[in-house]
Amino acid sequence: MEKNIFKCRMIIRLDDIAPNMNWKMMSKVKDLFKKYNIKPVIGVIPKNEDVELKTYPTCDFNFWDEIKDLKNQGWEIAMHGYQHLYEKECYKDYLGHGGKTEFANLPYEQQLKKINFAKNIFKENNIEIKSFFAPNHTFDKNTIKACKTSGINSIIDGYGIAPYHEDDVLFFPQLFYRLYVLPFGFQTLQIHLNNFNDDDFFRLSKFIEKNHRKIISFNEARSIYSDTLLNKTSKFLLEKILRFKRLFFK
Repeated sequence: MEKNIFKCRMIIRLDDIAPNMNWKMMSKVKDLFKKYNIKPVIGVIPKNEDVELKTYPTCDFNFWDEIKDLKNQGWEIAMHGYQHLYEKECYKDYLGHGGKTEFANLPYEQQLKKINFAKNIFKENNIEIKSFFAPNHTFDKNTIKACKTSGINSIIDGYGIAPYHEDDVLFFPQLFYRLYVLPFGFQTLQIHLNNFNDDDFFRLSKFIEKNHRKIISFNEARSIYSDTLLNKTSKFLLEKILRFKRLFFK
């Protein structure tokens, strides 16, 4: 794939994939993605203990067989935390989000234990994990260190207009929480299917129909990383703008 950071490209990231979720909507979205040959990143919670998420229906099939099947179809399976339980409020995290966290500001040894427990669950189900994103976007340098120790080298989060290297891992920027296309550059489109209704699905369908040629796979996105001054500058500016927006326009 050409390494042109000005060309508009995106990956799709599905959050909160667990035995308890909106499986009816997941089935519809799977069919939509198959129609347009889209291979998203899915954030799987390896041991979901989130009380709110457990209110959703439990799948009537083997969850891990489903995840392995999606992986065999070319979907990227990412670790989305361990139990999706928020231990505390954090005020200093890697991306400056703040708020509830499963990882940020916890000791390294405690974070490493969580990551290893999570990775072992994937390993027991014959799924290799190389990518991670934290619940509520909150993690810190110890989280990154724990990921690297466990063989995870990609984080689907961050700022910028192209994937970039930082602290010896590859970040894939995730900037917005709605169906929005940048005029140029790379972005991650974040979707929470648990919150979707039929109107949301209709809007997603129209968005995919219009923009599917801009949507690439996770493996394709790996090849367009950029550590140029332009991407570093855009990362700095986007981070300042989005932090300001979150602070004053919540």
